Amino acid sequence: MTTHQFQPSLSLPRPGGLRMLDRLRAALFAHWEERAARRRREHQFDAVMNLSPRTLRDIGAPEWVVSASASRREGEAHRLDELHLAGRELPSRW
Repeated sequence: MTTHQFQPSLSLPRPGGLRMLDRLRAALFAHWEERAARRRREHQFDAVMNLSPRTLRDIGAPEWVVSASASRREGEAHRLDELHLAGRELPSRW
């Protein structure tokens, strides 16, 4: 077995500053992964809430989810009605 003349025979520990940077990098990566997981859960929750109450009942969702979905849909419908009414009240340019 031939070894390089300048190859250390022992593995040397990394300098303190580099070890600190490694820990900082690991902490930031963990935070970023946690944030991404939270955003995925929020998107999944929004996707479920966009289902109709009838579909939610069919798949066996808890009643609080069905109720929240229904109230969310009613609120969106009410906002759309207000927008349509406001659009009719504007004077026509023609």
